[in-house]
Amino acid sequence: MKLTADMKMCILKIDGIASVRISNNVRTLKYGDRRVSEVIRSIPGGKPYDPHTFPKGVWNVTAVERIEKFHFNEKDYGTVRIRTDANQNVKIWELDKDGDYLRETNLETSDSGYLLHYSAYSTTLGCIRFTSQDEAELIAGIVEKTLENEDVILEVV
Repeated sequence: MKLTADMKMCILKIDGIASVRISNNVRTLKYGDRRVSEVIRSIPGGKPYDPHTFPKGVWNVTAVERIEKFHFNEKDYGTVRIRTDANQNVKIWELDKDGDYLRETNLETSDSGYLLHYSAYSTTLGCIRFTSQDEAELIAGIVEKTLENEDVILEVV
């Protein structure tokens, strides 16, 4: 099965047939909507960086995680999240003496952990956000069943 996330059209297509609305509004320092004290760290390296949009490319969907088993914050992730192997290099930030963002460096680190999920908030840390919890549940159910027998690919354009 192939999922295609068209970031300009804000649509996730399922095998080119059905589609649901998505967003990828990232709260960043770059756009002035992240406070310098809200430091985000890369996965898995734990280096401070300013969040980026979901990376373009072709990625594997690796799992469906439900709140009952993984106990994540429902306000941040809804009741289900779809895990991918998407990753990208990001610039590491230097922090000041108080642990706040100070300045971007020329050093880079790898960042992963990019998901598809619903959120009560309009922004994410780079994940693709379903605009409806019901649609997140529907797509996660289809993906979960499909993963039992075949690979699920996510292309982000």
